[in-house]
Amino acid sequence: MNAYHLAVMSAFVYAPFSKEPGSFERYESSPPPYTTLGSIGHVLQNQLGRLVKPTQFNAAGPYHLLCEEVPYSKRLEIMPYDPERYAKEAEKGWKNPEDVHFLYDKDSSTQAFITHNDKIVLISVRGTQEMLADTGRDLDARQVPYEGIGQAHRGFHGGFLAVRPFVERYLDAFHTAEHTLIVCGHSLGGAIALLLAEWLRRKWSDDVQLYTFGAPRAGDRAFVQAAQALTHHRIVNHDDPIPALPLPWMDAEWRLALPGTALLFSSPVAGIVLLLAGLVNLHGDPYEHHGEQRHFMPRKPGGGSEAAILWQSGCALIDEQTCAHYMGEIALDGDMPERVPLSGAHHSSDSGYARAALTTLLRWHDSVEKRQGALFTDSEVRDIHAQVKNVRQLLESWQPRSFNEFRWKVRRSGDMRFYGKSDLELRAIYADALQKGEQLRNEQEQALSRAQQRLLAQAARVVTPRSVLGEFAGRADVVELFAQWQTLKEHQAAQKLAGVAARPTPSYA
Repeated sequence: MNAYHLAVMSAFVYAPFSKEPGSFERYESSPPPYTTLGSIGHVLQNQLGRLVKPTQFNAAGPYHLLCEEVPYSKRLEIMPYDPERYAKEAEKGWKNPEDVHFLYDKDSSTQAFITHNDKIVLISVRGTQEMLADTGRDLDARQVPYEGIGQAHRGFHGGFLAVRPFVERYLDAFHTAEHTLIVCGHSLGGAIALLLAEWLRRKWSDDVQLYTFGAPRAGDRAFVQAAQALTHHRIVNHDDPIPALPLPWMDAEWRLALPGTALLFSSPVAGIVLLLAGLVNLHGDPYEHHGEQRHFMPRKPGGGSEAAILWQSGCALIDEQTCAHYMGEIALDGDMPERVPLSGAHHSSDSGYARAALTTLLRWHDSVEKRQGALFTDSEVRDIHAQVKNVRQLLESWQPRSFNEFRWKVRRSGDMRFYGKSDLELRAIYADALQKGEQLRNEQEQALSRAQQRLLAQAARVVTPRSVLGEFAGRADVVELFAQWQTLKEHQAAQKLAGVAARPTPSYA
């Protein structure tokens, strides 16, 4: 349930707080009322604050949150608008509720919102929307020192620096020892959210939970190791290429002659060598992923994310398959940054992640109710096992060219990355590429064997009510609330995509 709600919140942060400024208008906060349907102010103040269930979150929706009626003191907070009572706050910059709960930093093109109730503080950070500004940040992959230990991606670190004072000021005013700090973000927002969440863990509280969706890598190995204590649920769609960012050539000098590139020229170009070459480049650069990855994998190759299975393979050739293939194609073509597409349907916060999280929530609940908690059906296990087997067969099919063939391909290609290299230098490049490719193949053969074992082990895992509803499991009113929630028209359609028998709509005649 948390993953679904926070996937929606990660889509919701793309909304304006009050209204979308025009292309040439300067952003300014607005006082209430917030009347734009789907805006952050409208949902928090006009709907949730008045016990109206929201269904539109920016352009995303309709989505239905699992909402219960609670006293005003327990609702997600939005600061009252009272210019006379809050005159001192206005003098310090908190003139409108929008100033308190919303950040739009023009210089870094970073956006976020923050709110709280008696139990949680919720922070959502915006991902790649304004493509001209944000693509530049995606590509600015030079490293800078992080506030804690290690190095961070310079572009993402700039976004973090914009969000930090906004969050710090809010926490100074509202944070209590009883609060759990929940941070979420999609795409670039997920990378910024990681840097923010680790800073919160170090400065504010050990009770921090981070959910990211399709997030790029934000820090180096030292940062990742130092942040091991941070609870991070990292969710990735199978066909989403964005977690591959930053790409290895995205440095100040645009160095493109990478081992994976040489591996491509040393082998007949086929699916598996693109994967191997991409993984060689991915694993050879200074950035690493943080957190425990959960992977939405379609039951059939090319399937949509709505019907994907959420599991943990622990195998890079599966978990990073699209990223590796994407990087292999770039290494083969020598694409310059302006030619690299940075979005796709499976990367969408709405159609990619929120929809997949919704169908997964429905599937897991169905598992508890009808399959004694079995995580997968037998047919789902067979479908995923067949894909793992196919990857293994591809891996076993890799046969490198001889050095003479490699040299001929390089010379004939006219690739500038190898321009002016002597035969001796080419032989060294060839040997290094084959050594890395062979090492990676051996590692991935073992990882694929473990993935098959993990699939069977996870198939035997029992999904409990707490796995689905968390702390609300066991409450009779929440069980009834969920039953009603399932009967909504949009959820009836989602259950069909998830392969779940729809609950009959109750009749009140």
